[in-house]
Amino acid sequence: MKSLGSRVLLAHAAIVLVLVAAFLAMDASADGPTVAVGLMLPGLPLLALGLPWSAAFFNADDPLTKSMWLVLALGPAVFNVVIHGLIRLVLVATRSVDAGT
Repeated sequence: MKSLGSRVLLAHAAIVLVLVAAFLAMDASADGPTVAVGLMLPGLPLLALGLPWSAAFFNADDPLTKSMWLVLALGPAVFNVVIHGLIRLVLVATRSVDAGT
């Protein structure tokens, strides 16, 4: 049985993966004035999962280009999953070192 920390990491990664896939699918199929509305459905949870790094999105004064929208919506959420995984790795490694002594 996996530990709670591993399950939380897997759930975090799965949620971000599903939202990124939905965001990219909507981005590829959207055109016209409804693009912004459609992209906000998966975009807002991604921005929340990317905090504090995605705070730059909320401070943007100018309308964002499509590439900046992708970077600011997807990047921070994926970055947080990587950070979460590294923290989990360090915790597991230090626990096994402590158990060996």
